[in-house]
Amino acid sequence: MDNRTTVEEKLVEDLAAHVAETADRNVPVLLLALQDILDKVVPGSQKAEQVKKAIWKFDLLQSVLIALKQDFSQIQGKWKTASSLTKILAYCSVGLDPPDSHEFHAIFLPDSVERLLILCRNLQHRYTKIPEGATVSTKKDLLQNFNEVLESLRWLHSGHVFLATNVLRSNYLLQMIITDDKETGISLLGAIQSAVRVNPSVLDTLDEKLVHSLLDEIIYKLSAFSDAELGAAATRALVNIADVYQPLIKLLYSRYKGLRPLLSRWTGKGFGRDLKKLLELLDAGSAQEAEMQRLHRAATTVQAIIRGFLARRRLKKADKAFANLQKNYRIHHEKKDEQKASHRQERELQHQLLLSRRRAIRETRQRQLDMIAAMHPAEIDKYLEISQIQAAVKLQAIWRGVLERRKLGLRKATAQQVRAAITIQRHIRRYLKRQDEKRKEPMMWQPPPGLTDERRVELQSMIEEKRTAKPSKVSERADQEDLHLKAQDAWMHYLSRRLVMKKGYQRREALLASLEMDADLLATAPKLSDATNRDVYTFTSHSAPVAAKALANHREEVNMLRQPWWKKMHLEDKNEDDVEGMEEAVMF
Repeated sequence: MDNRTTVEEKLVEDLAAHVAETADRNVPVLLLALQDILDKVVPGSQKAEQVKKAIWKFDLLQSVLIALKQDFSQIQGKWKTASSLTKILAYCSVGLDPPDSHEFHAIFLPDSVERLLILCRNLQHRYTKIPEGATVSTKKDLLQNFNEVLESLRWLHSGHVFLATNVLRSNYLLQMIITDDKETGISLLGAIQSAVRVNPSVLDTLDEKLVHSLLDEIIYKLSAFSDAELGAAATRALVNIADVYQPLIKLLYSRYKGLRPLLSRWTGKGFGRDLKKLLELLDAGSAQEAEMQRLHRAATTVQAIIRGFLARRRLKKADKAFANLQKNYRIHHEKKDEQKASHRQERELQHQLLLSRRRAIRETRQRQLDMIAAMHPAEIDKYLEISQIQAAVKLQAIWRGVLERRKLGLRKATAQQVRAAITIQRHIRRYLKRQDEKRKEPMMWQPPPGLTDERRVELQSMIEEKRTAKPSKVSERADQEDLHLKAQDAWMHYLSRRLVMKKGYQRREALLASLEMDADLLATAPKLSDATNRDVYTFTSHSAPVAAKALANHREEVNMLRQPWWKKMHLEDKNEDDVEGMEEAVMF
């Protein structure tokens, strides 16, 4: 890549040397070779930037600017050569950042804009002065060259935004826009619109008198001309200027009061959208109202876009829903058809079986009739009797088969129960055998697993440390024996009273149960007039309340066992509290 760049820079250097040695009249044609050099590199690449810097370094851009001052009517290629040079100038100037940037931005670029405007003025003057008898191609070529130069000017101030001020401030632009020519006027209005679009604040930096002059010419074209293309260009320029230059709305109400009736004659000319915007600005009545209407139109546009998006999304979802509905309906319809076809086949099969069975019965009876017809009359009764006996035997065999099949299910269930009982008994015998073997084995003490001599020494040292840190209050042997005897006496006293207290606790529980049951019986007792011997026995018996309470406790226990584990947690806590209460009662 470096080698090719060097070759292109060499070409630029050779061209610069050749230009320096050539006469001024032949320089413009010679500078056209820059286009061939630029075509060899990719636009926007690093190589293109290096070529542009080389062109600036060897003063070829300055040579192009100087060459544009000549009269191209006497040069080979004439004004086509001038328009080509303006393209080279604009392309090389955009994106170029030379070391001496002050000279480039402050001197060269403004001079380039001024030179391009002068060239446009010359082309417009020659275009408008062409006599009526001239060929159409000459006039067309001049207009094309004018538009190419104007396009180069747009390219230049699009790359360097500050040049839009130089374009609109130039007297040559004002002179050109004053012309009555339609084609060049449309192009110039487009150039003004492009400058305002590139730099929205450019009109604020211009002199008010200059802005008024430009607006006067634009509105003059709306009022004095009847060509639809020129009117559309002027209307579009005013709308774009109004979007970025707020004082224009005030000027439309004060300086151009009669504009509203003039715009009515442009209705139906093919640019109704821009004309409608301009009429809305005039109908607003004030700058604030115009701004509010503009914001309202913007909000309406945004809402319309959002509604369209939502509608399209809903429509897309609806399409998918309809597609799924149709698909599901087709699947359901196909399944229904398949079910109908299967039912039809089953009915046809049953019908065929019925027909075949009837045919077999008919054939059997026909054979019997044939056999009877062939028999001797004396043997017919005997044959019929034998046939009836065989039929009865067959019916009995079928009925016995039905009964045996019914009994077979019961026998299978009984056999399964017997096998289950045998399995349970076998497991219980094995369990009891293992328990007997465990009881017969001698109980031998085994040291805890994993306790080595080192661990035993360590534990002994820990015990000694604990004893040293917290010595016992009783140190004498006699005191320790007295404390041991007191503990033994207290334990024997507790064991001797434990059974008595436990029986008392059980009696209290039984008494509470009896009282509870008596209270329940009293609550549900019938009237004395309705009492029976059974009711009297219920109140006089001492064991009936206890049995009823035991039955109620039994039912509660069974219900508790049937419940899941997470419903038994509060019952376990309650049982532990009852056991602790009973032990405390026994102790005291």
